[in-house]
Amino acid sequence: MVIYVLFTSWNFLSLSNDRNLVPSQDVGSSEATSAADPRTWPYLDHDMHMSYLRRLVEEVDAQPEQTLSPATQRLKDAIESKSHLYMYFTEMFTQIPPEVRYGENQTVLRDYNHMLQLLSHIVRTAPPPGLGVPVPPMALILTDPANTASGYAAFSDPEVNILLKGILNEWAAFLGSTDSLPYVKNGSDGWLGEASLKDLERVANLEPGTRASFTELFQCDVEDEYYGFRSWDDFFTRRFHPHVRPVAEPDDDNVIINACESVPHTVGMKAKLRDTFFVKGQPYSVLDMLGHDPVAERFADATVYQAFLSLHSYHRWHAPVSGRIRSAHVVDGTYYSLPRFFGADRPGVTFPQRPQGFGHAMRYLSEMATRAVIIIEADHPGLGLVAFVAVGMVEISTCEVTVEEGQHVKKGDELGSFHFGGSSYCLLFQDGVELTDLPTPGDFSSPNMPVLGKIASVVSPSLTVQL
Repeated sequence: MVIYVLFTSWNFLSLSNDRNLVPSQDVGSSEATSAADPRTWPYLDHDMHMSYLRRLVEEVDAQPEQTLSPATQRLKDAIESKSHLYMYFTEMFTQIPPEVRYGENQTVLRDYNHMLQLLSHIVRTAPPPGLGVPVPPMALILTDPANTASGYAAFSDPEVNILLKGILNEWAAFLGSTDSLPYVKNGSDGWLGEASLKDLERVANLEPGTRASFTELFQCDVEDEYYGFRSWDDFFTRRFHPHVRPVAEPDDDNVIINACESVPHTVGMKAKLRDTFFVKGQPYSVLDMLGHDPVAERFADATVYQAFLSLHSYHRWHAPVSGRIRSAHVVDGTYYSLPRFFGADRPGVTFPQRPQGFGHAMRYLSEMATRAVIIIEADHPGLGLVAFVAVGMVEISTCEVTVEEGQHVKKGDELGSFHFGGSSYCLLFQDGVELTDLPTPGDFSSPNMPVLGKIASVVSPSLTVQL
């Protein structure tokens, strides 16, 4: 069984580099919760990204008569035929303060028509390398509108998210086609260019001092013009050579492995079955994370481990434990919803004093964004059920689930993959499961922990948990 779902992409922080980052505060809903301190996250290269966006605007403005893509036209028709959507998409731009819209860190979008023109243009291109920290262009242009009160309402609206999914499907079709190969090609503008390959090698070489080349790390054909990749997406779902990421202690069920190549973000203890995840601090709400699956009640007071993937990371997921797939399903959600508490520092004002981007909302998005949920009934008697949640964050990322209910997987077997970028993932462990050696949360500048590497051990192998 293969399930395709459109959602996230890259870990995007904030549109501007002069808006102060503040640490998140937990609200006491989860005990002993730790998370990466946003103050340590590196700023994006604002000047480089603004230059890129201005280039996109110039390309769009030079073609004023260009027709919108079919999916973008459908969003336009909905905005202009439904009063509440027209209000949201008109006001979200007027609610951005003039100093933001027209200042040094100016908002690129002029109004909703300009937004539609840019979205229609983007679905016919691929993000280029060489932007410092790679970022998704749609998230770049939508961050400020999404931080307004009307933007919150619009991007939380189910109909809007269905229409956005249509736009993202168009982009998926392009990035998965041979038309996207020019963006892969060698050269200064291609992802296989010398500078880009060095970035990819730097991220994949996790051991200090190692300098394995791209071809030594990943399965590819260096003799081919495109290294054997059939599309931009095929390049981003590349596989490691089998020896590069061995499974940690494959025969020891006490050892839990990293499901994705990723940086630790949060370890949450005693996550409530239902919590107010939409308040400042973003506590985990298990029922919402698992999409109200009946099995969710088994995860009351769960331990939650969350990590994030970058655009440069490896994008396939693997079973963290051996066991039987109890369920594998998709939960539809949002693509560009930001939590309203981002604006809570100025009550009654429609734009926050410290607007933050989607990377600051990873816990909120684990309950709100489109996501894939896989429940594994572990072979280890002390683990019971383990939940894997692939979380969607902005932009386009097709989540391909390649396991089905009833299938037995061995630790390290592939469960599926992200397409068109990276995102975030969570592991949930039932109350009573005692773990040791869980990773310390890092930040966006931290090195990845290797996929298939050890992230925890079971302390109490004799524990019996409810299935």
